[in-house]
Amino acid sequence: MNIYEEDILDHYQNPSNYGTLEAPDISYEEDNPLCGDQIRMDLKVEDGIITDVRFSGHGCTISKAAASMLTEEIKGQSLDEVKKTEQR
Repeated sequence: MNIYEEDILDHYQNPSNYGTLEAPDISYEEDNPLCGDQIRMDLKVEDGIITDVRFSGHGCTISKAAASMLTEEIKGQSLDEVKKTEQR
């Protein structure tokens, strides 16, 4: 098993920031009707900066690991920075 597979499996088995936030400033849910994956993201934002983030839902190893990695990446970033990441 290579390091990328190990990292993905670790995020799947021990996801970062899993759960929901009470009274999030932003909440977004998306699903993939083809495979049944469903992920929700809750964000707390202060002065344009993401101060806390959680994800919940169900899905395959890749979708759950990707959501976990994404929460680690965007926490502490500005909404503008995150929007630029989306456009890449």
